[in-house]
Amino acid sequence: MTSSEQAETVPPASGRAIAWVDGRVLPAADATVPLTDEGFLRGDAVFEAMLVRGGRTHARDAHLQRLRRSAKALDLPLPPVDRAIADLLAAFGARDGALRLIVTRGGAVRGILGPVSWPATISLAVVEAPWRTAISGVKTLSYAVNQWALRQANTREADDALVVDGGLVHELPSGAVVLVHDGEVSSPDPQRLPILDSITVRSLAEVVEVARTVPDLDALRAADEVFVVSATRPVLPVHAVLFDGDDEVEYPAPGPVTERLRAAFAARVSATLDP
Repeated sequence: MTSSEQAETVPPASGRAIAWVDGRVLPAADATVPLTDEGFLRGDAVFEAMLVRGGRTHARDAHLQRLRRSAKALDLPLPPVDRAIADLLAAFGARDGALRLIVTRGGAVRGILGPVSWPATISLAVVEAPWRTAISGVKTLSYAVNQWALRQANTREADDALVVDGGLVHELPSGAVVLVHDGEVSSPDPQRLPILDSITVRSLAEVVEVARTVPDLDALRAADEVFVVSATRPVLPVHAVLFDGDDEVEYPAPGPVTERLRAAFAARVSATLDP
């Protein structure tokens, strides 16, 4: 039996996520990793997440290149992951979702594929946090600080956090922020800030010029529109940003530029899905 034939024998239940473990596709709730694995014990692992539309990934090569860069930065051996992707896609069928790959120091390869959904718009809370570390910009499983920032935002009844360090706008715990000023689009620069090099921002730059900047809080306040992008939530409008205390700035959600780019980017994704 080929890997694809094996995957097809385990179709996902409606709305349920599936996982790849040691050559088998099974319900994600049944997937495990050894307790002694360094990825589980210490978060010593790398991962990638990619969009799936109609059973096809988007920007797979770019995501796998970043996975290899992350593994190299951690001196982590990276085993082949192509079979996990192929098996999961075959079992998932022609549906929309998000695929996540995880590779641990202990050598475990795990894949998870399931549906995702987001609200029509979100609010952000500014969270001041020291964001530079020895592995800034590396996509590791060590997300404790990211989750802390998200909890800080949630305590202020915001949907997500916008991390700021020294008054400079960085990124979300799991996404990039994009600002619109007078019709011009910009996003924080990963070459000058310790943030992840967003593949989705690079994809967005295929449909609109995206200036890479080092925005401060004043630039955020002055934005005409704000939206968030990530592999699984392309062009998600932001309707409000909470600053200190009760200081809140509202934005049109979506504004005219965001609305135009959302449609253009969706068309671009559909036209450039992986074979």
